[in-house]
Amino acid sequence: MNGLRLHYLVFTGADVAPAELEFVDGLNIIFGASNTGKSFASKSILFMLGASSRLPDTDEIKAYDAVWMGITLGDQGEFTLYRATHGGNLKIYPGLIKSTIAANGVVLRDRHDRNRTDTVSHRLLEAIGLAGKWIVRDGSGTKDSLSIRMLSKYLVVAENDILAEESPVFLSGTPAERPVERNLFKLLLTGQDDSAVVAVPKLSERKVAKAAKIELVDEMLAQLDAELSDANVDEQETKDQIARLDESVAGLQGRLRTAQEDLDAIVVQRRGTLDQKRELQERAGELDLTLQRFAKLQAVYASDLDRLHSIEEGGFVLAAMAARDCAICGAPPDAQTHNHAGEEISMAYTAAAAEARKIEREQRELVHVIASLEAEANGLRKTILLLEEEVKVLDSSVEDLRIQEASLRGSYETYTTARVGLVKAIELFDRRAKLAARRSEICAEPTRRNSEASPAGPDSTTLFDFGETVKSVLKAWKFPDAERVQFDAVINDITIGGKPRAANGKGVRAILHSAFKVAVFVHCIENNLPQPGFLVLDTPLLTYREPLTSRHGDLAQDEQALKSSSLAEHFYRHLASLKEHVQIIVIENSNPPQAIRSLASIEIFTGQPGEGRFGLLARA
Repeated sequence: MNGLRLHYLVFTGADVAPAELEFVDGLNIIFGASNTGKSFASKSILFMLGASSRLPDTDEIKAYDAVWMGITLGDQGEFTLYRATHGGNLKIYPGLIKSTIAANGVVLRDRHDRNRTDTVSHRLLEAIGLAGKWIVRDGSGTKDSLSIRMLSKYLVVAENDILAEESPVFLSGTPAERPVERNLFKLLLTGQDDSAVVAVPKLSERKVAKAAKIELVDEMLAQLDAELSDANVDEQETKDQIARLDESVAGLQGRLRTAQEDLDAIVVQRRGTLDQKRELQERAGELDLTLQRFAKLQAVYASDLDRLHSIEEGGFVLAAMAARDCAICGAPPDAQTHNHAGEEISMAYTAAAAEARKIEREQRELVHVIASLEAEANGLRKTILLLEEEVKVLDSSVEDLRIQEASLRGSYETYTTARVGLVKAIELFDRRAKLAARRSEICAEPTRRNSEASPAGPDSTTLFDFGETVKSVLKAWKFPDAERVQFDAVINDITIGGKPRAANGKGVRAILHSAFKVAVFVHCIENNLPQPGFLVLDTPLLTYREPLTSRHGDLAQDEQALKSSSLAEHFYRHLASLKEHVQIIVIENSNPPQAIRSLASIEIFTGQPGEGRFGLLARA
């Protein structure tokens, strides 16, 4: 089931019996005398939907402190809305209850808030299928979130609205509200909201923004003018100075580059000389260490030679004595029994002599090596001295080149500093020129737009189709001249043979307004679009009034023609035929035709004490 269905309104109070008004699916008719609470019922429905903040201040309502409304929220099921008669937030309870506050109620805020879901507006729109929709409010594309209050004119049509000469689309009567009313009409007929519309600033906002931009640019220009005044420079003269500096600095850059290259070359050469000197010093150190070791070896050789020479001399003496007569007994050598180790002495003598000769040879070789190494060491020392002198010369050259390079670099830095200051002044001139150009662009920008926002209301094809639906509704009601009915897209209202609805009598205006509202529902049903689910029409059949008793006076000629027709019966029959899709509540002063009483749930307010139900609420 689409949309909403109402089950009942119940008013409760501490010292008064509950006043209940029940509704059924399909057609409901409430009729009776004036001042019995019929219109109060429609206003109470709006109050319980959160579309109004307070109930009418009547004597009867003072006895009641709460209102209960049973409602079906689409596929969500049956619920009861509860609200105090003095207004404020509502509570919603699952199921249908009429007088007992249950513990499982949820507070719903009475005011719509696009950022909240705990509002009665959101819950109802969600059940209808229109939650989260956006409506463009004006030609600038400013958007409002759709609320139940905005939609309420399509839910409950009050008596003063149904009789009004204003278009049924423009019920507010305020020109400023017409764009949002057109776009709400479009949403209902197409199901498409304005969420994709891009807002553009309003004319007043654009004028203010333009003036603010110009003011900001003027402030920036004034600041630049002050800086240029403090610098005391001329744009062309500054450009000429930069050109002269650039011309003179070309040679300076070449000299600085040459000096840097020369300095780098000498530094590299000095580093190579120092590396060579270090290598020679390491070699000289190695030679000194070798010579020290060879000196020790030479001393060892000398000691060994002295020992061997001693052995050689002693052996020679002993060997010579072995061939003589014994010094003790005088026996000749051939008569002696013992040779006293002569052979061993001879062998030792010979070995010592041979070893001595070998060491003498090695000693002579060592002397040659030492001489060679000393010569090499002396040569290294001389070379090292030469390299030290060369390093000193290079150090002097490096110092001279560094002084030259520092002087050239100082000159270049002086140039750079001077050029930076001049370039900064040129940048100030450029910025000022750009700001001046931007100011001219801003001044030339138009503040009026050329239809930047999307057009309001449905397109012509949709309006034509809707006009055909209005015609079909009026045909079903057997409205005279229904074939000549059209919906005028310019005035957004129904015309009959070109005659605007507003040019007719009150009764005819009421019928045509009712046809408009019913046609909206029929259009949504036929096109499978979201629709509210119920419609309240207050006094749609005013043309059937009794002139002598009605406050609306005599009937106009077109009303008399309508009253003489069978429109009332066909009106109710058609509304009853929509039972499967729409719940309709008709509030009337005149009795419904006898032929349709079986098609509707009828509640009669007699206005007479003791004759049936007097009115909606107990008399004060």
